[in-house]
Amino acid sequence: MLLNIVQKKHDIQIFKETNKKRRTINQTFLDKENNIIYSISAPIISNNIIYGVTIISHTIEERNDDLSFLSFILFNFYLLFILVTIILSLFFIRGLITPIKQLSMLASLEIEKLRRSKNLKYPQRKDEIGLLSNQIQSMSNDLKLQMNELEKFTADVAHELKNPLTAIKTSTELLLKKNLDENIKIKLLKNFNNDVDRMNKLISEISNFSRIIAEIETENFQLIEINDFLSNFKKNYLGNAKNIKLEIKLEKQRSYFLANQEKLLQVFLNLIDNSLSVSEENTSILINTSINNDILNIKIYDQGKGINFEHKDKIFNRFYTDRDDDRDKHSGLGLSICKEIIKSFNGSIELTKSDNYDFRGACFIIKLPLRKS
Repeated sequence: MLLNIVQKKHDIQIFKETNKKRRTINQTFLDKENNIIYSISAPIISNNIIYGVTIISHTIEERNDDLSFLSFILFNFYLLFILVTIILSLFFIRGLITPIKQLSMLASLEIEKLRRSKNLKYPQRKDEIGLLSNQIQSMSNDLKLQMNELEKFTADVAHELKNPLTAIKTSTELLLKKNLDENIKIKLLKNFNNDVDRMNKLISEISNFSRIIAEIETENFQLIEINDFLSNFKKNYLGNAKNIKLEIKLEKQRSYFLANQEKLLQVFLNLIDNSLSVSEENTSILINTSINNDILNIKIYDQGKGINFEHKDKIFNRFYTDRDDDRDKHSGLGLSICKEIIKSFNGSIELTKSDNYDFRGACFIIKLPLRKS
């Protein structure tokens, strides 16, 4: 009964204020049980005459109950969300750490023994872990190839040095014999001297070859324009004792590629030196450039006796030579150096058949991928 009286007092007050102010009024008050009562009133007006007041009231506690229930649901959802996130994180971490541990183990196995009979299985994935796995595998394979090349190079060096050493030993044994003809002694001493010179040249060439291979791995590349490069090359070319002319025919289109300029210069010097050694006096060497499907083709022609096409792959092997004359003056490393340098530029070099009627000697073609300037 007291609650109704309290409400009525407030309703009468709201009624009076609404009639007086002629606008919607919001009010809150406490009842006997300290519940918050919320009231809203609006006048009933027609033709500017107030006929009455509409009053709506309710306890805020009911709304709080709804809000509490909603908060409880949201809190439970938040806890569930955190739980699901933790579970997914555990799965993600497990999927990340497991392949990393596997890669670490594989790297340790590679370090312990790089040369093994069976191949190691690297993780095959399409994410960053898979990319890292492929890079490690590629680096490992490249290291194994370098070790195999080093082993072959060591064997080749030993073989090349063994021949003059055997000849020197034979000459020494003959010279130690008594009652040896003087002419034979002189001939043996000349052979002895030639073999020593050959060994000295071989050691110098081998040292140079090793240095170049090491420099290839650490060299800096730059964009090179082939027309400018060859024009400067011809301008600074000093000529030769055989009076062999150097001709250059350039493609009009400017072409750029990534390379090390010093190493590229060495390739051209080696190829021209190779042509000079087999060409007659007063002949010519031609360098011609062309472009085909974003590939720069550089052909080096000479008018010498040419190279047997059956040996087109062997001539790039270390210490290989098909020369009949002056064999001792050439180590057989020049073309091998050219191949390694061009290979480091992601290009290729090979012996091809000449397509120029005026230059029927040897013809080498260098192919390099073009880059935008």
